[in-house]
Amino acid sequence: MNIRRFVKDKAFKAHKGTVLASDFLPAGLAAPFKSAYGYLENHASMEGHAHPAVEIYVVMKGRGRMTVGDESADVEPGDVVEIPSNVYHTLTCSDGGPLLWAALWWPQQPQQKG
Repeated sequence: MNIRRFVKDKAFKAHKGTVLASDFLPAGLAAPFKSAYGYLENHASMEGHAHPAVEIYVVMKGRGRMTVGDESADVEPGDVVEIPSNVYHTLTCSDGGPLLWAALWWPQQPQQKG
């Protein structure tokens, strides 16, 4: 059995130091996507950004405020947020912290002509 857990003391800084991150998938597992844990303390915000990859956030612990494009919504454990490619997004921890989520991303696939 191979189990991966988020360990704050072993996490690295990402998004210009605004979020702690660590590997999400067990070592050696080949997946067709990339992944990471994301972690924010109370009232901290992740640097807003956009990138060409489609991304999914799965909120695992805590509560926060997610902004994707010009929309914002509160998020809590069990919520899954879709982030389209090249769309600005950010996340803020809003409920006593911490906020922990799993991020999964993959390149946008070109549309096939039929």
